[in-house]
Amino acid sequence: QHEAAEAGLRAEAAALAQRLQELERRHEKTCEEVFRVQRQALFMKSERQAAEDRLGAAQKQLEQAQDEARRLRELHGHAEDAARLGRGRGRKITELSKEVFRLKEALNALPESRGPPQSPPNTAALQARIRALEEKLEETETRHSKVVTLYRSHLLYAVQ
Repeated sequence: QHEAAEAGLRAEAAALAQRLQELERRHEKTCEEVFRVQRQALFMKSERQAAEDRLGAAQKQLEQAQDEARRLRELHGHAEDAARLGRGRGRKITELSKEVFRLKEALNALPESRGPPQSPPNTAALQARIRALEEKLEETETRHSKVVTLYRSHLLYAVQ
């Protein structure tokens, strides 16, 4: 009876030892799986961080591009305003040039007096008006050239 109990206990010990080995193998596999999952989670975390960094950089670039587009639209508006102003001044310059030409023609058409150079009051007024118009024409041409220069620089900047 003692030997049977001993044999039964040995068989039970062997079964428990085998079960222990099986549990140790499963524990080892579980540890390997946990390690693999942790490593994968760490990799995923770094990937997520990299993606967030790229997203932040892309958003910053988008904001910069939107700011640049807004600034270019403003410059384009200024350039169009300058062009309109330039065309208006160009017409004004043309009108002043025509009036100066008409006044010079009128002055040349007046009969020249013989003797001491004495200008009739009408001629003196016409000459003063011609001088004033010529000065105004020069001033307008100067402003026009400045506007054209500004327009060209805005346009060149917008193109770049």
